[in-house]
Amino acid sequence: MTKKKIISGKPDPSSDSLKAVYLTRYEITEEPIQDHYYRRLPEHVKDAVERLHYASQTKPRKAIPELKKMIEQYPKLPQLYNFLAVAYSGMGEIGKAEAVTRASIRKNPDYLFARLNYAEFCLIRKEYAKIPEIFDNKFDLQLLYPKRKRFHITEVVNFMGVMGIYFYEIHNREMAEKYNEFLQEIAPDYLMAKRLKRKLSPNLFVRLRRRLTGV
Repeated sequence: MTKKKIISGKPDPSSDSLKAVYLTRYEITEEPIQDHYYRRLPEHVKDAVERLHYASQTKPRKAIPELKKMIEQYPKLPQLYNFLAVAYSGMGEIGKAEAVTRASIRKNPDYLFARLNYAEFCLIRKEYAKIPEIFDNKFDLQLLYPKRKRFHITEVVNFMGVMGIYFYEIHNREMAEKYNEFLQEIAPDYLMAKRLKRKLSPNLFVRLRRRLTGV
């Protein structure tokens, strides 16, 4: 299924350097988007990638050695780094997960999920100033990837979610609400959409805690 959507907005008035959200149009699809490199891979390699995708989440300890081996053979396959980072995170080895993410950005600098993963680490550490750098001061997918007119739903949801959380954390609620509005329209059941919605609409207990602690 393919949808055409429009996301619109305006630059963050608190910073002239930020190219926030502009009027753009692109297709959002649930069909797999495969680049030329991936399509040329042998079928047995594609099967292994698909298997390791699930193994990294369900059997991380077992998946890690095989992922490392495959990365040596296929260093230009960015999904493998992402799976390895997920596996390390599942094992509680966050430092190794971040190191793999950094390696992924060095090897495949245009891979969106590597940027998103690194942004998540920065959000956790409250290093908010690094977020614009990670995304070249572009807060719109089509500005970030001007040659692309089509994005997978998971790319859109995770990008919009990270951006929304970032703007929320720097106290630009107006921009955070724009991302949230878009996510609630196209994919309200996705985890990232729920995370952003909770940030903007915390339950009574969270609101009370924030009022008492100032956090």
